[in-house]
Amino acid sequence: MTTSRRNTLTKSITLAALLVVSSASAVVTGCASTGEFQWVSEMPDANKGGSQDFVIRETDMVHVRVYQQDAITTDQRVRPDGKITVPLAGEFVARGKKPSVLGKEVEDKLKGVLVTPVVTVTVEQAAQVTVSVLGQVRNAGAFNMDIGANVLQALASAGGLNDYAREDYIFVLRRSLDKRVRFRYADLKNGDKSSIEFGLQAGDVVVVE
Repeated sequence: MTTSRRNTLTKSITLAALLVVSSASAVVTGCASTGEFQWVSEMPDANKGGSQDFVIRETDMVHVRVYQQDAITTDQRVRPDGKITVPLAGEFVARGKKPSVLGKEVEDKLKGVLVTPVVTVTVEQAAQVTVSVLGQVRNAGAFNMDIGANVLQALASAGGLNDYAREDYIFVLRRSLDKRVRFRYADLKNGDKSSIEFGLQAGDVVVVE
């Protein structure tokens, strides 16, 4: 082999090696980049969701209790039009309202019938919400979860993490938030307050990288 040909071959091999290294670096960099996110521990409580923030939904069973007025106290399932009917008070739009707000509306309406009505509203059978779990889990899919269910429960519904999951790269995507919310699996298992109290909402997507 001539010196010229040997030099040309050496340059070709070197160039190929550089391309491989460059490609590998790009892959590693791409995997390491998780995009914008916010740790769940850094989030304001108002954005965490949870049972304290849920609103009444269609098909929920609503218990309207009027203090010392058993004849008016009632259990009503929210109708497809989003309304319920309370004896002596009439119809109310329940869907989309917090139980405390609905209770105040019923209370105000009953002031024309009772002297000092005291009304409490509770949801006896809350409708479920649909949450998607994707990525490195054993059974990805969409799951019906109880209102206020957390990320650990969603992961359990998907069969848990698979062997390729990175336990510090668990995210929740929510339409109302401009950043992903990040979790550590160890925090979820160990009952970390911020992680466990993050309640999932309808349409949330849990992604494990």
